[in-house]
Amino acid sequence: MMMPRSERSPSRRAAASSCPEALHGERGFTLVEVLTCTLILTIGMVAIAALLAVTTSMQIGAREAARSTRLAQDKVDDLMKLNFSSDPEVAVGGSLDTDVAGYSETLPAPFTGITLRWEVSEMPMPNDDLRVLTVRVVNLRAQQHRQVDLATIIRQW
Repeated sequence: MMMPRSERSPSRRAAASSCPEALHGERGFTLVEVLTCTLILTIGMVAIAALLAVTTSMQIGAREAARSTRLAQDKVDDLMKLNFSSDPEVAVGGSLDTDVAGYSETLPAPFTGITLRWEVSEMPMPNDDLRVLTVRVVNLRAQQHRQVDLATIIRQW
């Protein structure tokens, strides 16, 4: 059923005339809304920057720990090849806390600032063919002066 034209026209005119007024208050963001969004975005960006700094520091620490472990393993491999009776480097002695002649070594470039110390001790049950070897890598270049210890049992063949 069709409505008469006279009934349709006034409502259309009323809707058309009220539409710009209704949209007038909804045209954009207020200054307070923009400042609030900017503040939230800034806080998020600062948090991401702090997280980036922490992950970078942790990555550097992990890289230094891996390098120190490789250096300690290389030193263990070198000392395992030596003869207990003829090589003083694998004789019982040494210290992990201080540099002892024959039981410590300061590495040359590119490893400046890294010192290797080792200690050789007897087994708890006397055995002339076995010794306990502990190698410590002291890294003064690392941010927190890290040190890595690697202990193993070496055997005279």
